[in-house]
Amino acid sequence: MRTLLPLIRRGPDEQGTFVDDDVYMGHTRLSIVHPEAGPQPILFKNWVVTMNGEMYNSNPSKGETDCFLVPKLLDRYGMEAVRRLDGIFSFVAYNRDTKRIIVARDAIGVTPLYWSQGNGITFASLLAAMPENEPVQIVPPGHIASFKVGELPIFSQWRIPYCIEFDWDKPKGDIVELMTQAVSKRLMGDVPWGVLLSGGLDSTIVASLAVKLAPKLRPDYPVVHTFCIGLKDSPDVKWAKEVATQLGTHHTSVEYTVEEGINCIPEVIKAVETYDVTTIRASVPMWLLGKALKARGIKMVLSGEGSDELFAGYLYNLYCPNETKMIEECILKMNQLHAYDCQRANKSMGDWGVETRVPFLDKGVVNFAMNLLPPVYKLSGTHPDGPKPEKWWLRQAFQEIVPECVINRTKAQFSDAVGNEWIESLIVEAKKHKSDATFKYNTPITDEAHWYRRLFEHFFPQKNAEKTVLYTGKSIACSTSSASEWNRKFQKYLDPSGEAIHKVCNS
Repeated sequence: MRTLLPLIRRGPDEQGTFVDDDVYMGHTRLSIVHPEAGPQPILFKNWVVTMNGEMYNSNPSKGETDCFLVPKLLDRYGMEAVRRLDGIFSFVAYNRDTKRIIVARDAIGVTPLYWSQGNGITFASLLAAMPENEPVQIVPPGHIASFKVGELPIFSQWRIPYCIEFDWDKPKGDIVELMTQAVSKRLMGDVPWGVLLSGGLDSTIVASLAVKLAPKLRPDYPVVHTFCIGLKDSPDVKWAKEVATQLGTHHTSVEYTVEEGINCIPEVIKAVETYDVTTIRASVPMWLLGKALKARGIKMVLSGEGSDELFAGYLYNLYCPNETKMIEECILKMNQLHAYDCQRANKSMGDWGVETRVPFLDKGVVNFAMNLLPPVYKLSGTHPDGPKPEKWWLRQAFQEIVPECVINRTKAQFSDAVGNEWIESLIVEAKKHKSDATFKYNTPITDEAHWYRRLFEHFFPQKNAEKTVLYTGKSIACSTSSASEWNRKFQKYLDPSGEAIHKVCNS
């Protein structure tokens, strides 16, 4: 059980193992669906499966969880099973008869998965669980490998590439219906749950649909509980309270101080397993919120991650010059999402035994936004009909569902919206941790970046551990490096904080 210790905070309810001459498989469970069903690994016919995630097209029998769908489909369809799964997943499956192993990760990479080659092959959901003396790698999102014991995995992409050419001028689908279905699926469960509500457009869409659906789909917990975190008098705290009042949710505001946030940074880096500045800035309040949720008995939350990448919601997108660049940027952002918002949401909450579900990253919603919605509907400040606010089309689509005060609210990035004082204080605090030795790192030369990098290397001595981190690099307000070239003023204010865009607009 010693090898499972780093994973127990993510799965505090039960632990299980399977051992034979060829493999050792261990799992720590966070019980959401049928808590009485028992721990993994799952045994089905000749299959042994350990999985992190949830299946929304499963109809589990008594004594089973949604994850039992995986070995059943593998037994029938082999590697093609991944295309028939509707959910998020990282799994390792072992066939005791053929000695064949199948490893796969969902199309977006909502759940984490690492692997290493050394004295055998190791897979784990956390970098902390990987052997220290072996080079570690990420299993790429949307990839799968099938190999026999004693062989090396060779991963191939099973995810269909995103659309790069559009020859139609209208959306092919109903986003309201798709999001309604996405939220409906994610209400699956048998434990206390809630919604992360910042008062922004994305989280309010999710909360509004949850309020509508919960009485029928979750009669065990029909009143929606919403949660928000921020510094005292921060924008998110104010807006979330107003929205919660209009929606009629049971709302909890969690306030933290700058000192509390700074003190927990080492623990956050240890939990989220990155040194990326943007991710850590936003992970601290989310980690603190996870702590509060744990204390209240909440085991699952819905969140609005993914919308800004799908619908070009960040403020820098106001400057996107044309439809081609919009397509390129959205594809880049979606391909990198596993290393940023997905990693933050999954690991920040997971460190407290809370599962984060993300309706905007539902396979139907992603397919619509990336393959069926022409890019002109994502253009905003440079729209051919004249300037429009970011995510203007999404705002119009949900104007009958979302409170009017939210429809007109400007985008605020999470780490900014919890309070601008938070970002400013981190920059000041980082100067206290400055060390000339950190300038060897291949990261932007900022005190904050080097502070986080040193902490990361302290916690993760695995070979090549730093290569598992995708660093933001040159960016303004979470843009990719290529998008940071869209406006010459961007170069003066390069910083992943959304506040940088406001400086551009006012300069």
